[in-house]
Amino acid sequence: MKGILIKDIIEFTNGHLIGKIDDSFKDELLNKEVKDIVIDSRQVNSDSLFVALKGERVDAHRFIPDTALKTDAILTEESEEEILSQSEKESLPENKAYIKVDSTLDAMQDIAAAIRKNYNKPIVGVTGSVGKTTTREMITTALSSNISVFHTEGNMNSQIGVPITVSRINDNPSEAAVLEMGISEPGGMDRLTRMVNPDIAVVTMIGQAHIEFLKTREGIRDEKLRITGRMNENGALFLNADDEMLYALKGKTGVKTFYYGTGEDADYRAENIRFENGYNNYTFVHGDKRIEVKLSVLGTHNVLNSLVAMAVSDYMGLDLSKAAKSFESFVGLRQKIILSDKKYTIIDDSYNASPDSMKAAINVLRDMNVKGRKIAVLGDMFELGENSRQYHKDVGIYIAEQFNSGALDLDELITIGDESKESTDYIKANTDIKTSSFDEKPEASEYIKSILKADDVITLKASNGMKFAEIVEALK
Repeated sequence: MKGILIKDIIEFTNGHLIGKIDDSFKDELLNKEVKDIVIDSRQVNSDSLFVALKGERVDAHRFIPDTALKTDAILTEESEEEILSQSEKESLPENKAYIKVDSTLDAMQDIAAAIRKNYNKPIVGVTGSVGKTTTREMITTALSSNISVFHTEGNMNSQIGVPITVSRINDNPSEAAVLEMGISEPGGMDRLTRMVNPDIAVVTMIGQAHIEFLKTREGIRDEKLRITGRMNENGALFLNADDEMLYALKGKTGVKTFYYGTGEDADYRAENIRFENGYNNYTFVHGDKRIEVKLSVLGTHNVLNSLVAMAVSDYMGLDLSKAAKSFESFVGLRQKIILSDKKYTIIDDSYNASPDSMKAAINVLRDMNVKGRKIAVLGDMFELGENSRQYHKDVGIYIAEQFNSGALDLDELITIGDESKESTDYIKANTDIKTSSFDEKPEASEYIKSILKADDVITLKASNGMKFAEIVEALK
C-alpha cells in the first residue's frame, strides 16, 4: 500500500473517525502511512490497517482494543459502545484512527478499487471452475520470462483475498499483473471485477464447482463471464475452445475474443501432444507461428493451461521462445509428485476437487507409464448441492468407461467418505477394478500403507475439507 495515508483510507471508504483523538495529534495521525491490510490481529504491526471482519465463527471486532495497542489504523463497522461490549474492555486506546464504515468487507474492496486506478500496466484476470491457480501460475511464469510481473500468491482469489492482493500491486515496480479471481455465489464476479478491472481475461473451463450456489452450469458460466463487465474496447478475452459451454459463446461475448484448444477451430492450438522422457510435449500453433513446448507437469489439462499462457504472451507481443522454455522447470502449486522412501510415487492432487478436476486427475494417472500398479484414492467433493451424490457417481461412470474401453489401466480405486462410495459402488458393479471404501482417514491410511509397493503410483484427490494432506504425510 505504498504511499497510502490514513486520510486516504477515510476518503476511499467514505468512513468517519470514532473514539477520542487529541486535536494536537490528529493531523499527524491522518498523515501516517499505512503499508498493508491485515485481517488477522496476530499479524498486525505498527504500519498495518487492521480490518475487523465478521466471520461465521469469529467477529474480529472483539480484538480491536488489544490490536489498537499495536497499530494506529483500524476499520470497524461497529460503534465504540458495540466494540467495548464485545471485548469486555472499559475503553478504547486513545489517539487511534478507528474508521467507522457500513461494511468492513466493502470498505476493504473500496480501498483496492482506488489503488487499482493508479496501476497503469496490463492486468490479466484468470477465472474458471477448474485450473485457475495453475493457469495463473503458468501465465505468470511465461510472462516473467520476458518482463517483471506482479501476481496473486497462494489462494488469495476470494472476496477477501483479492482486495489484499490488489492493495499491494504498486508496492514494487512491475510491467504486468496476473490476478486470480474465484467466485462461489451470484454477484461475486462483479465485486471482484470492480477491484481488478482486467485488460485481459482468461476463463479456463465451466464445471460444477460451487453449483450449490450458482444452481446450473449455465449459471456458473454466466457469472464467470462477468469478468468482462468493466473491460474497455481494447480488452481481450481468452476462452477454452475444448469446453463446449464456452465454445457455444463464439461471436456472442461482446468483446474481442480468442479461443485456445486442441481443435482446428481454435485461434491458438496445441498440436502433436505427446509424453516423452518425463515431459508433456506439444507444438504451439498460431497462424504461421509454431513453437515446441516441453512441459514439466503432467496431464492434458496442463497442456491447455500452458497453451493459454503462451497465447497471452503472444497477444502481449512477448518472446514466445522464452515463454516456452520457462515451462521446462515449471513447478505447480497444486499437483505435487513425491517419491517416497519406499520407492513408490505419490501424486498429491489433494488441494481441492470438483467432478472435472477428479476426471483430470484420473487422466493424469491414465497417461503415465509405470512399472508397478496404478492406484487412485478419491474423497468427497463439497459444495455440489442437491445432486452431489450423482456427481460422485458420474466420476465412477467416467472411470468405468475409460477402463472398459481399454484407455485406463487402473489396479485399485479407494474412496474415503460417504458420498464417494457412489463411485466405488458403480465401479464394483460394472468393472473388474478392485475397490475399497472407508468412512475415516486413519483406517484408510493404514490400509493404503499396507498395500503400496516399490514402483507403484498412487494419486490422491478430494476437496480440501477432507484433509487428505494428512494421508500424504503418512505415505511419505
